[in-house]
Amino acid sequence: MEALGTDTKHGRCCVCMVKNKICTRKCEFAAYFPNEMQDDYEAATKLFGTQNIIRMMKLAAHEQKHLLASSILKEGAAWTDDNIGGGYGVIQKLRWEIELHEASLSKIRMKISEEKKQLVLLSNQYI
Repeated sequence: MEALGTDTKHGRCCVCMVKNKICTRKCEFAAYFPNEMQDDYEAATKLFGTQNIIRMMKLAAHEQKHLLASSILKEGAAWTDDNIGGGYGVIQKLRWEIELHEASLSKIRMKISEEKKQLVLLSNQYI
């Protein structure tokens, strides 16, 4: 996630918009929840609530705030995409896809191995 920094020419950050505040150059949330991420932020707000998001962001170490903001937005999006499983549902779906592709890859490797054996047998016949 790329930070917007303190440039507020794009409008208020999502937190200031929800709280109906003026987003100043010193807004601590503008870098993490820029106006362009409004849909993702709304989904996260439905899940966590604005006050909890603010509390989590204030408790996080400065170095971890981008990671936390990204996680909050992704978790909100996951619950929007899968309102039963949320992030866990996304993980389960990805695991299932990995298993499916690993099984397919295993079949392909077996076929390659069989073809190599056939090739060796054929090449030994002509020697």
